[in-house]
Amino acid sequence: MTTNEQSVINAESDIEKLKQAYVNYLNPIVIRINGHGENPSLEELLTCQQLGASYFNFIENFVGNSGLLGAHANGKWVTGFAETCHSVLSAYIVHVNFLRSHSDTLGGSLEKPNTSAYANMQRMTKEYLPKVQWRELESSFKKNNLPIAGFEYAGAKDLSETPKWQLVTGLIVGLVFALIAISAAILIPTPSATQFFIIRGVFAVALAAIAAIIPGLLNIESRFQQFSIRATGAIAVFIIVWLVNPPALVS
Repeated sequence: MTTNEQSVINAESDIEKLKQAYVNYLNPIVIRINGHGENPSLEELLTCQQLGASYFNFIENFVGNSGLLGAHANGKWVTGFAETCHSVLSAYIVHVNFLRSHSDTLGGSLEKPNTSAYANMQRMTKEYLPKVQWRELESSFKKNNLPIAGFEYAGAKDLSETPKWQLVTGLIVGLVFALIAISAAILIPTPSATQFFIIRGVFAVALAAIAAIIPGLLNIESRFQQFSIRATGAIAVFIIVWLVNPPALVS
């Protein structure tokens, strides 16, 4: 079974292979142009366009998947990969300008990038690299009339994991309050209205604190006297315990 770490390593290996295939095909063409003034054929330009698109698109898709594989949790890796994205986007500008310089040969075969092309790589550079660095790259994209959606619009924030200290604190608070409520119920078998009010509130807080560390989502919608109540998660548990009295319902 392939782990997330292995998937990332395999993807990086595929990126390097696609890069080499593109560069190895393009280099002889560039040498002929610069050395002999020989223009590339339509077939050669179409192959360059295809190999370049395969290379750039693969990296773009990998950026979108890398968060799912947990790679963003490694600060050194994600910073290094952001630098790679910066280099790839710079190479993309060169790639587009090379094809544009032979637009007469390509004619209608010259692909135009859509408005959100390579936005993932742009967001990666903006999020993890210094402002001066990605701003300069953004300026280059503007000068070359290329899409800058990733620089302008931030993606949705990732859901962050709850810190362990919060989980432990919630569990401890919940257990302590639950023990207090249970002890009070045992020691005071026939509590007064005020005592019952306090015990019930403490028990509701206890269950809500414990529920806060349990995965999942609870939604409730109810009417209490003249008020409409909507709640989710731990607050929903608190409201259920506070407003509903199972012994009274049974009787």
